[in-house]
Amino acid sequence: MLTQDPCYRFGPYTLEPADHRLLRGQDEVALRPKTFETLLFLVQRHGHAVRKDELLDAVWAETHVSEAVLTHCIAEVRQALGDNMSSPRFVRTLPRVGYKFIAAVETADPLRAAAPVLQAETAPVSTIAVLPFANLSADPGNEFFCDGLSEELINGLTRLRELRVVAHSSSFSFKGRNLDVREIGRRLGVKSILEGSVRKSGDRLRISVQLIDTAAGYHLWSEQYDRRLEDVFAVQDEIARAILDALKVELLHASRLPLVKPSTRSMDAYLLYLQGRSFWHQRFAGFLQKAMACFGQALEKDAGFALAYSGLADSYASLGAWAFQPAHEVFPQAAALARKGLELDPESAEAHASQAFVHMFYDWAWPAAEREMARALELNPGSALIHLWFGHLLSILGRFEPAIREVKYAQELDPLSPVVSANVGWTYYLARQQDHAIAELLQVLGLTPRNAMALLYLGFAYAAVGRYADAIQSFRGACEATPGMPWAAESIGWVHGLAGRRDEASQVLRDSLARMTTAYIPWSAIACIHLGLGEDDAVLERLTRGLEERDALMPWLMSMPAFDRLHTDPRFGRLMQRIGLA
Repeated sequence: MLTQDPCYRFGPYTLEPADHRLLRGQDEVALRPKTFETLLFLVQRHGHAVRKDELLDAVWAETHVSEAVLTHCIAEVRQALGDNMSSPRFVRTLPRVGYKFIAAVETADPLRAAAPVLQAETAPVSTIAVLPFANLSADPGNEFFCDGLSEELINGLTRLRELRVVAHSSSFSFKGRNLDVREIGRRLGVKSILEGSVRKSGDRLRISVQLIDTAAGYHLWSEQYDRRLEDVFAVQDEIARAILDALKVELLHASRLPLVKPSTRSMDAYLLYLQGRSFWHQRFAGFLQKAMACFGQALEKDAGFALAYSGLADSYASLGAWAFQPAHEVFPQAAALARKGLELDPESAEAHASQAFVHMFYDWAWPAAEREMARALELNPGSALIHLWFGHLLSILGRFEPAIREVKYAQELDPLSPVVSANVGWTYYLARQQDHAIAELLQVLGLTPRNAMALLYLGFAYAAVGRYADAIQSFRGACEATPGMPWAAESIGWVHGLAGRRDEASQVLRDSLARMTTAYIPWSAIACIHLGLGEDDAVLERLTRGLEERDALMPWLMSMPAFDRLHTDPRFGRLMQRIGLA
């Protein structure tokens, strides 16, 4: 009689090796194959220290991978189990050694393990949106203060794995709109909404809050707080804990630490930071400079404000990553600012993410990027931005299936963000799923017709399926929406070349080379025009110059379908090797 591998039970989880499944109660928890194997190896040796080299040999066998890959798998294991590195219930890190699975494990017969489990063990993750608090003060200048209260609550709650919290940009899209909470709940996909108001007079605050069930529209909880201004962060922590009590959320790790921690001594600095982030979310030139001004002023108010250093780092890095300025001019500043943020707050998820971004688009240090991104996700598993950036990293590394999962999860956390949704379309394009890419990007443009990012991405997706006229129209739309947008004008020349219109493509090439004397155009964009003309020698010569100047768009080329033709050219392979991608 054949025997089956045993199943393993620990806490509310069942691990089924035969079917490669992890269950919480009766609900399956999605795990990548290597992450599943990592968890299984640890569970089978529960109570014993497992060295890193043991795990690498067991899970990756004859494939050479860096420790950063293992670190990320461990982070995914913790995320799946709702575990916490600082107070673990399942996986403990043994510094300089490896890991230990510390929970009690019961071996079960697979047929018995398949029996229904008590419903009490299948508590779903609670979902919530925090709407911007209304300003009831006489001074309209207190608007940003009210926004700051809401934003700080969102930031505190996103760090809890037991909650799914809608990101700031989606929640704040309802500011000033008189919609029924049930409709807002439907659009955001949440079961509860927190709304409130603030009346500020001198150094006194009156904060009124109510938690509302979006299905029925009734109040789950409400409270009013009368406090001094200096107590504002403590009040936010009280509100956060009251939300957990009202939603009957039981933290999987006991925490005496505040859920909402003061990030700065200066409320003025914090409000400037919020203004900066609102500009930064627009991503493009003009907005980025406004964001940098706000972050700089915030640091003048509080030179020890770690978040403001991260915001300034991300602004410089975005200018480089989008090729508005040469990478070698802006990324060294971004790197220094990210390091300063980490020095001030080693537990800052934002600072680790900023560091990872620099590693991705300037250092081309992939293990370091993956390590920093994994740490950022450990510290803030509910950040839509960090999940989006991690999806970018996975796409660049050619790991499209998990990349799509990451960006789709970012979209769940920030469902109304045109930037996040546009990047879902971009990820589908890179994964060679053009029907999905086009559908996603058209949906974004239906809501934001002048979204230059979505228009640029849609042009690439159209070109990938041979819809050249539509691609050119889309690229032209990107040029009109954001004049001087890198790659947009050059991509028109590329598509002319693909369509056999060599004269038009050559004219775009001449125009772009002429503009390079007065404006920055990345060599990768010039190479794109030669690609359309079929001039592979010129493509590789331009890309070599781009590599020498650390063109921040170079890492995308290995993943972009537009460059698939060059994958068989050993010269292209050598270029990608120098970036660490081949």
